[in-house]
Amino acid sequence: MTEQDFTTLIHDLLDTGYERDGDSALRSLLDRGADPNGRAGPASETPLHVAARRRRPVAAEILLERGAEVDAKTAGGKTAYAHAARRGFDDLLDVLVARGADTALDEADLFAVAIVGGRLGVARSMIEANPHVARTGNPEDDRLLADVAGRGATEPVALLIEAGADLAAPGLDHGTPLHQAAWFGQPANVELLIEAGVPLDVFDPVHRASPIGWAAHGSRSSGAAEQRQDAYVAVTRALLDAGAAVHFDGTSYLDRLVADASPEVGALLQARGLSS
Repeated sequence: MTEQDFTTLIHDLLDTGYERDGDSALRSLLDRGADPNGRAGPASETPLHVAARRRRPVAAEILLERGAEVDAKTAGGKTAYAHAARRGFDDLLDVLVARGADTALDEADLFAVAIVGGRLGVARSMIEANPHVARTGNPEDDRLLADVAGRGATEPVALLIEAGADLAAPGLDHGTPLHQAAWFGQPANVELLIEAGVPLDVFDPVHRASPIGWAAHGSRSSGAAEQRQDAYVAVTRALLDAGAAVHFDGTSYLDRLVADASPEVGALLQARGLSS
């Protein structure tokens, strides 16, 4: 197996495959020669960057024990510490600080920390001082709207929209802010984003699904989905009312949506899809 193969495997493990026996699998890859500082993806991330943004503190400990560079920077200038700080992952920050991480943050990072921490007065002051802070042109900064759209609070989403944040900048699994709000079942944020004019039918490159596809799958598979069916029905209805497409190739996409969805969301999709 080549060095690039190992790099791809370790990044994929940390990004999307860590749920079962992740710590053991990570140690095994490192034992077999995977580079703890191997870079991959458009952001040129190291494994430690991935562990930080995916909130995997044990993985970060393992990587640091095996020689990961604590202050390595991505193509966009982000350290693992910045990744964790921007998302409010205090457990990761503790791990990194204990290993001597540089805690310096740039203006865009401090803005993200204020937004995620609910200090919206501070965030507004920063926008007044620098109107471009909410949209710097750096993809690693501009994913902030996607990072908060899946959370329950509406105020940060509304503030970022008002400040001119990129409505289509991708975040988790390369989904737009609307993908994130749909997956996490946040109907109020879905409504805000639709009102702002977000694109409805963007298909992400990871799961090859539009936001309504993320809503369908989330209604069955996201955390606590079973207890939040009303929220997923509301998200799906809002997307349908806004004109989200369920037909792209005959009824094949509708079939996929219904198969992915919970019974409640599937019934809504079936009824609306057959009548459209």
